[in-house]
Amino acid sequence: MKYTPMIEQYLKIKKDYQDMFLFYRLGDFYEMFFEDATRASKILEITLTARDGGAEKIPMCGVPFHSSATYIDTLVNNGYKVAICEQVSEPGQGKIVERKVVQVITPGTYMNYKNYDENNYLGSAYVKDNNIYFAFCDIMTGDSRCTVLKNMTDLQDEVLKNNIKEVISIKDQELDISAYITEVELNNDITKEKTSNITDSNLRIACDVLLDYIEKTQNKDISSLKDFEVYFKDKFVYMTNYSLKNLEVTQNMANGGKKGSLLSIVDKTSTAAGSRKLKKWLENPLLDLKEIKKRQEIVEDFTKHYFEKADVKTSLKEVYDLERISTKVSYNIVSPKELLNLKKTLAQIPEIKKLLLGFESNKLKDIAENIDELTDLYDYLEETIHEEAGQTVKDGNVIKSGFNEELDSYKNASKNGNRILLEIEEREKERTGVKNLKVGYNKIFGYFIEVSKVGLKTIDPTELGYHRKQTLSNCERFVSEELKKVEEHIVNSKTKIEELELQLFQEVKTKIHNYIVRLQRVANTLSDIDVFVSLSDVAEEYGYVKPEFNDNNIIDIVDGRHPIVERNVSADSYISNDCKVDKDNNILLITGPNMSGKSTYMRQLALIVILAQIGSFVPATSANLPIFDKIFTRIGASDDLAGGKSTFMVEMIEAKNALVESTENSLLIFDEIGRGTSTYDGIALAQSILEYINNTIKCKTLFSTHYHELTKLENITQGIKNIHVSAKEDHGKLIFLYKINEGPIEKSYGIHVAQLAHLPEDVIVGANKILRELESGNKGSDDLVDNARYNKVLLNETSSQESEEKLREKIRQELEKEYSSKVVREEVVKIDEEALRAQLRQELEKEFRSRVVKEDVVKVDEEFLRQQLRSELEKELKEELEKTIRKQLKAEEKSGKNYAKLQLDFDGDNEKFDEIKKQLESVNFLETTPMQAFNLLYELQRKISEDVK
Repeated sequence: MKYTPMIEQYLKIKKDYQDMFLFYRLGDFYEMFFEDATRASKILEITLTARDGGAEKIPMCGVPFHSSATYIDTLVNNGYKVAICEQVSEPGQGKIVERKVVQVITPGTYMNYKNYDENNYLGSAYVKDNNIYFAFCDIMTGDSRCTVLKNMTDLQDEVLKNNIKEVISIKDQELDISAYITEVELNNDITKEKTSNITDSNLRIACDVLLDYIEKTQNKDISSLKDFEVYFKDKFVYMTNYSLKNLEVTQNMANGGKKGSLLSIVDKTSTAAGSRKLKKWLENPLLDLKEIKKRQEIVEDFTKHYFEKADVKTSLKEVYDLERISTKVSYNIVSPKELLNLKKTLAQIPEIKKLLLGFESNKLKDIAENIDELTDLYDYLEETIHEEAGQTVKDGNVIKSGFNEELDSYKNASKNGNRILLEIEEREKERTGVKNLKVGYNKIFGYFIEVSKVGLKTIDPTELGYHRKQTLSNCERFVSEELKKVEEHIVNSKTKIEELELQLFQEVKTKIHNYIVRLQRVANTLSDIDVFVSLSDVAEEYGYVKPEFNDNNIIDIVDGRHPIVERNVSADSYISNDCKVDKDNNILLITGPNMSGKSTYMRQLALIVILAQIGSFVPATSANLPIFDKIFTRIGASDDLAGGKSTFMVEMIEAKNALVESTENSLLIFDEIGRGTSTYDGIALAQSILEYINNTIKCKTLFSTHYHELTKLENITQGIKNIHVSAKEDHGKLIFLYKINEGPIEKSYGIHVAQLAHLPEDVIVGANKILRELESGNKGSDDLVDNARYNKVLLNETSSQESEEKLREKIRQELEKEYSSKVVREEVVKIDEEALRAQLRQELEKEFRSRVVKEDVVKVDEEFLRQQLRSELEKELKEELEKTIRKQLKAEEKSGKNYAKLQLDFDGDNEKFDEIKKQLESVNFLETTPMQAFNLLYELQRKISEDVK
């Protein structure tokens, strides 16, 4: 099909950019054609029209060049890429304008990212030798980092934690992550100078792939990107994205926004770079006690010097985003206004340095002494950049007067044209003696000197340097060389000013390019200072204290407060609480009503630990803490519908990750583990997890539960201590006291909480009635913990055939009693332990999507296996006993016994009937299996029948 030359050019360019929208520059518009136009018109909600393409009309839509950023925003935020195709030659006679793609905008390379308080990261992942080599950078701040990760879970955490928008993957690698993935071919010949300091060859590949992608998509100098910081996860507190999310460290759980997060409470920074730095600190608390104490010292020094700190903060408020400005200089996209802002920022540095040198802290003085004041750059900008510089060169007033004589003359001509013409007129009158000489202007001849016929008789125009332009009846009009130059200045001054300012501005940018590394160092230092001042302000305003650290693995917090919650209630209504976990009790088992503050108390500890290990003061009267290497949380109910995981499955996976990854120096926060399944299963799981933490991991743990049965563990297990959140009843109403006390809670108050939620009165009345029945008729669950411990002792002996037979016999006796059955044959109970192990392993492999489960990787917990064995035995025995009972019933039926009528129909008030009625009333049918109920009714019916006879 034959298209017009322009459309042919478009199709040729589009061929190399099939997976993105091509913005094709036509005059003052970016146009899109064919399928791009059809799709873009729907996404951007713009008019779809048609254009003559040669042989046919083709779909077309477009957006104005000057407002294109808004439309690019929409496309990029929806996960699309945009290729910007510009005109790169001037229109020629009979020739089509040359065009080429000058930039590819993707989610990770978008430079108009408007949220300056956040980074916009682009990542690169290279999978090799069972490791994931990961690099990422923000092309607008230059921040570049890389690390080695163990598995896809770690990669997903890094992507979510750093809000990485796009990840580059080598083709045919499978990345299971929540980010826009761009595949590229691996080119081993790529080598970048900026990665020469990275010794790990595989990590260098990840970095080189990232830099190569940036160069190819942006067509810009990447020298402003900082050298990659190789960081190791064991240098910082390990927290999964689930933990950061559950604790609301940098984002709230409601909508993912900053408001309501810990960051929103402690962020009193004055600069965008400071806010970004604080977020980074909160997500990566330190493990190095020496570095923590260094930060504490600086925060404390600021806190002691209120007025000096206020002066520092005043100067910081005048500091603009140096990171982004220096990067824009490197990419040659910095605006005149931004260079003016750079000059204003540099003006504050000497004052900030002077103020810091006056503080007591040697650490703070060391920082101050190393600040580069950049006075040479400031002087240059002071000389060149106009105080009224705008966003573009076309806005004018870019270069200061006095920097360039030619520019000054054009500006002078543009501003003072009429005055200059009057000056020439007066000077020529005096020189010629012609009093009626005039300097005038018309559209045909431009500016001229007009001399009357009478005046011409007294002068010689040639000797004066006049050149005749026009002869009229009563005068002659001339032009001089001086007037020509003035005319050129006046008429062309605007154009000349734009051209000269553009040229000079480019020269200024080129010179500033040499300062990029120095600017980045200063930017980093100023952001650190901003964070220290912010943490000091928070400590001072909210009454935080400097925490102490110990190596005895003891938590001792007096009057601890939840930093977020306390800011959302009145000061006199917030209830502070101690938290004491000593060497003898690693686990605090927390009970209390719903809404009483259990989760708040547990989160409070985790947030205090995070604040302490970033070098901040903490919300408490005093705090003495160990250094924690990892923080895991399992709080709240959540599911993963997209991943096909139920709430309970998500709960178990998160619990598994915590149990597998934790060390004795970790902090675990577990909120109501096991609530997603049946009561007995939940209790069994919760108890088993508690015992595993206590006996195997031995780390500090806060574990809340509604299973009152678990509180007995304190009496039979060393290392677990009961505490509870208090509440009291007042005239039938529940009052939360929000105070932590020792020991377990006496009752759950669940119905009171339902009453607070305004459930219908009939429901509340019915619930209270059922609760009384349950409390009076069933205590079986109270013995669960004791029974479980007995069974555990019994199951520990299952390695021998003799002990297994004892187990079978014990279970058989219990089940015979339960089902009122006296016939259980030996051949009923059979179990293949190895088959069960294989089945269990297969289920684990399937659950955790592991392709290869090695013997040294997956170790089946023996206690868990024993529980599985017992469960299988019980299940088989129950099924067989039910069959046996059914056989007995059929035998009785054949013998003529009247068993079928199980309706208990009798009257009278003799003692026998009263006894039967009491027996029925004592049964809790809510906790009774159908088979148990069947047996009970059958036996009672038979007794009634015998008495009637």
